[in-house]
Amino acid sequence: MGQVRDDVVTTVERSPLFAGFPRKQLQEMVQRFDDQTFLAEHGVVSEGMHGMEFFLILEGSAEVVVDGTVLATLQPGDFFGEVAALDDGPRTASVRTATKLRCLGLPNRTFKQFLLDYPLFAVNMLPTVVRRFRAVMTSAKSQRLP
Repeated sequence: MGQVRDDVVTTVERSPLFAGFPRKQLQEMVQRFDDQTFLAEHGVVSEGMHGMEFFLILEGSAEVVVDGTVLATLQPGDFFGEVAALDDGPRTASVRTATKLRCLGLPNRTFKQFLLDYPLFAVNMLPTVVRRFRAVMTSAKSQRLP
């Protein structure tokens, strides 16, 4: 795993994903991530491709793209890559940077163990995952209406 800059703990302390963790445990947790930077207009993950990485945005913004359509814009504190990292399946969307993007990334095949080691993180992540699922279901229902 890569080196994480010192300012990361202060940044993740404000994230709902890390709510309820003492600072000492946050310091331990962030050491499991790689600190990654992507230039603007860069594809980070590609729809349909396999990948096991999980990303948390620290700085910048990115777009979620499905079938060429931008569905959402992600900002600091948002995460992506969880679906493929959880089920070992293909990416459900592409994510490309809108600006220079700084992320924390859990390397391939480490996300599930991270969740086992820090179950509160999984609990903190669930409301966002459920909100995203509901949005997809609402969209699918509206497309079926005559």
